[in-house]
Amino acid sequence: MSSSSRGPAYAALVLTAALWASSAVAARGLLDSLPPFTLGMLRWLVVLFALLPFAWPERAAIASALRHHFGAYATLALLGFAPQSSLVYVGLSDTTATFLGLLNSAIPVMIIAILALWRGRRPRPLEAVGIALSSLGVAFILAHGDLRALLTLRFSASDLLLLVGMCIWALYTIKLTERPDRLSLPAFIFLCAALGLLFTSPLLVAELAVRGLPSLGTGQIAAVLYLGTLPTLLAMVLFTYGLARVGPVQAGIFTHLVPIFTALFAATFLGERLYAFHAAGFVLIAGGAALCCLRPERVLSSPASTRAPAK
Repeated sequence: MSSSSRGPAYAALVLTAALWASSAVAARGLLDSLPPFTLGMLRWLVVLFALLPFAWPERAAIASALRHHFGAYATLALLGFAPQSSLVYVGLSDTTATFLGLLNSAIPVMIIAILALWRGRRPRPLEAVGIALSSLGVAFILAHGDLRALLTLRFSASDLLLLVGMCIWALYTIKLTERPDRLSLPAFIFLCAALGLLFTSPLLVAELAVRGLPSLGTGQIAAVLYLGTLPTLLAMVLFTYGLARVGPVQAGIFTHLVPIFTALFAATFLGERLYAFHAAGFVLIAGGAALCCLRPERVLSSPASTRAPAK
């Protein structure tokens, strides 16, 4: 695939990063009044209802997919849907959206590490330089412009839980290239969203038994609807589209843009200030991502990953 033909895929992945950044900000606000598994359930219920008209005509194909490839779909549901989201929300409830945005930048490194261990794939020189450059930019922002401050950073259990969530997403990014070629993209997301909710239901029931049913105001309902439609459903479609065309390594690189958008959104909507070290870090992150895209590789995928998404 030529660089010009990859342009729409790159644009989709940039928009995905922006939507994920807004998701972190919206979810952190909601977690002040909604427990994590309840928020995860509401988020993915919105996705299910939105996709029902598109998935219903494929109900026979969905049933067949469950019979023949239950393990594959169950694995993807565990790695990239409600279980992973709820785990992240548990961690996010005790830390900040900005920190979650920064941790997203660990995903590209994790993807390359997993591919190296799992498939014996060595990073290409430009990829290695690009990831190092982007990681330096993230570290620069994390340290507020003084890299010596990294030596004194301390991470809580919630921070480490978020890191585990990022590792799970990295694995999902790789496994997504192997999804069975049986369902359209809306039907695939519908099926995995339903399975993910099923897998998290015992923890949800336990959470509701302890904390009770939450009360939802108009603002919270609007925020949940936004979270389920744009940063979840639309971002999932865009990410799958981009991944199918550029592969897991380059798709993962674009998560380095999440902290940029998170900081911009925080400044715009939360009144947080931007400093010179933010600008320097942004340049390093974007430059590293661009380097990784200069020499695209042949996409490592199954037929499913190259299938055009349903419209």
